[in-house]
Amino acid sequence: MLAIAGFASGIISLVAAFVFTFLVPGLIGYRFFHLKSHEIWAFIPLFSVLISVQLIYYVSLAAGYSGVLTGSNWQDTPFHYEIIESLNNGNFPPQTPNYIGTPLSYHYFVDFHTAILEKVYGYLPTLMPVLNALFILVFGFAVYALARPFGRRAAVIATIIGVFGWGLSYIGLFSALFNGTFSSSQNYIYQFGQTFGLPSMFDNLLQQRPLLVGLPVFALVMALLRVMDDKNRLILAGLITGLAYEFHNVAFFCCYAAYVVCLLVNLRKFKLSYLYFLVPTAFALPFILFSGSSFSLSVSFDFFATYVHNNPFVFYPLNLGVPFALAVISFFKRGHEYLKITLLLLFLVPNILLLTPWSWDMYKFFMFAWVLIVVLSGIMLAKTRRILVVTLVLLSVMTTASVIVYNVGTDYAGVSWSEYQLGLWVRDHTPQKAVFLTYYGIHEPPTMIAGRVRVSSYVYWPYGHGIPLDQVWQREHEIDSAYNGTAVDLVAVVREYNVSYVYVGNEETGYYSLNCIAHLDSVGFLTTVYSDGNLRVYQVDYSKMGS
Repeated sequence: MLAIAGFASGIISLVAAFVFTFLVPGLIGYRFFHLKSHEIWAFIPLFSVLISVQLIYYVSLAAGYSGVLTGSNWQDTPFHYEIIESLNNGNFPPQTPNYIGTPLSYHYFVDFHTAILEKVYGYLPTLMPVLNALFILVFGFAVYALARPFGRRAAVIATIIGVFGWGLSYIGLFSALFNGTFSSSQNYIYQFGQTFGLPSMFDNLLQQRPLLVGLPVFALVMALLRVMDDKNRLILAGLITGLAYEFHNVAFFCCYAAYVVCLLVNLRKFKLSYLYFLVPTAFALPFILFSGSSFSLSVSFDFFATYVHNNPFVFYPLNLGVPFALAVISFFKRGHEYLKITLLLLFLVPNILLLTPWSWDMYKFFMFAWVLIVVLSGIMLAKTRRILVVTLVLLSVMTTASVIVYNVGTDYAGVSWSEYQLGLWVRDHTPQKAVFLTYYGIHEPPTMIAGRVRVSSYVYWPYGHGIPLDQVWQREHEIDSAYNGTAVDLVAVVREYNVSYVYVGNEETGYYSLNCIAHLDSVGFLTTVYSDGNLRVYQVDYSKMGS
């Protein structure tokens, strides 16, 4: 009975957390703004998440996060698990959980939201895909809200294409089917650095968690900015923009870009009230000034030269497909200048500027441009014959078939059952915020499941968040020497990073071979505290290490 009561209590707490973070602030707030009925569906969950997470964040800074509440995939999914679990295991305010000694400069609030919900229930790794699905639904509502003033048919078409559509990368899938070379484990969706080099929207929605909030924020702000003479809507647009920064800083930039475009479009009838947007965006200032992120802006053609291969007239039509062609045609018709100029601006930014440490991450601007592409294409198709609409929509959404086939057909495991059990053991038997030495890989149970911090990780995680490549490589070299070198090499790494535990798992034995176990077994200051097959956790005894 106690077990049933405990389970019921966890479920009730989880439902209460869902209601508070997805509904309550929005249900209270929508009455103060002049929203259309089709905008309310997007506003309520989006505003609730933005407000509740900010509120809990600031209360947690004052009172402590633990006291506030009771109770293959791309490489990015494990990264988000590491943030979530480290937040719920003492890493608050957070340092980077997989690159010890650096503040977390990543826009992590969508993961903070997941951590808040999980904390009231207990360890619940299946929560993330459920939340991802809910946020995808919110994105659909937001696209519908943006397109609805142009007609219900245009809004429905834009919503379907916005979530499920993309370019022509399905060509590879059907070519393989016809040629008899199809493999369910082959990625036909996109090929990094090649012709189909832009990952599809649906694939991004499955993996890129900050986009799950950033994209609907952008769509809703675009909808609000359409009526610049309504002061309430303008203030709300600025408020949502300011609150969104730590959820997705590119969304913050794109919302500001849309606002500037709107000012230019309405310049002839400019009113002082148009500047009301700027005031609530100040909610972003604490994170801009003190988050530790290294913002920079420079003229750069690196994305264009590296990933577009200097052939935009082939690359972009192939990657963005039928909706892109329809959006281009719309430029030859009058009207919708606000949408068109914003689209043009967001399309140009990644080709001529660099705002991210790694130029590849500039591709995310195309995800925001896609919102405008699908609205313009929806407007174009709304007055077209039904058979043509169905055909063109099908040609756009077929890429999602490639996404589904690949994700269903692959059987890449994040961790094995034995590694999962080890992660739970680490969670229960080691101190929170204990530093683990692991291989600099993607799937590491001490961080991904147990929420402990580690010395380093997959190279493009720290590099993508502003750590210079030479520093990342230096840590990798030190980790290699700790596992492959002498006890003296291990001592140097342990002391430098204050390591408490050394881990050996499938990635370690795969990269360093089983010899690393024999090497670590022979080290006098290491004590084996967990052993299961080739899995090991060693505890460091500093008293036996010597001076």
